[in-house]
Amino acid sequence: MIAEGVSYEERLQNYRLATELLKRKLRTSYVSQLIKSISLSEIRDMHRAIHQGESPSSGLLPAIEAIPQVRESMLYLSLFASLYRHASQADIKTEMDVPAIIVAWDFFCGTFPNHIRERRPYGKVRPANFSEGWVVAQALKIGLADLHYCRGCHGDTLVIYHSKFPPSCQICVLDSQHKKQSIPECDLTQKLSLQGLGNRI
Repeated sequence: MIAEGVSYEERLQNYRLATELLKRKLRTSYVSQLIKSISLSEIRDMHRAIHQGESPSSGLLPAIEAIPQVRESMLYLSLFASLYRHASQADIKTEMDVPAIIVAWDFFCGTFPNHIRERRPYGKVRPANFSEGWVVAQALKIGLADLHYCRGCHGDTLVIYHSKFPPSCQICVLDSQHKKQSIPECDLTQKLSLQGLGNRI
């Protein structure tokens, strides 16, 4: 149902927000859930207009516990969640801060431009797209995930409850595995440095 009693200024702001979200290819169902004053069919039309006729993605919405399929993905997810928390002036455990999600995603996307995927197959870098980043923020709000400070690596680590990975710092687990296998640590050290970007935003 279209929300009634919305002023012209509010509708204009909603269209601007919808445009920013659709430019980043947020799933139209998420946009519709957030902005009640614009119909889902119009949101889909806006998506096609913005992306030169490309239809919006369809199918199942991403589930937070299914996003990380390999342990290394937890490092990138932790980075995104850390960026989001530091960009937000709100309590991300009680509300979603949409402008902060956009800021965090734009920084993350700029850091890993060659790894962003709207459709499968996805790589290790997750969130692979803006909709997955949205799901991370959503999970932090409703308690399906949490962001903890790790005294071991002195960085933020994302815990996703009910995922295949235990609620501990997966960055430290990766580091320990690399040391045990005597694998050169330069790549992991570089990624740990990237994870620390969240503390400096």
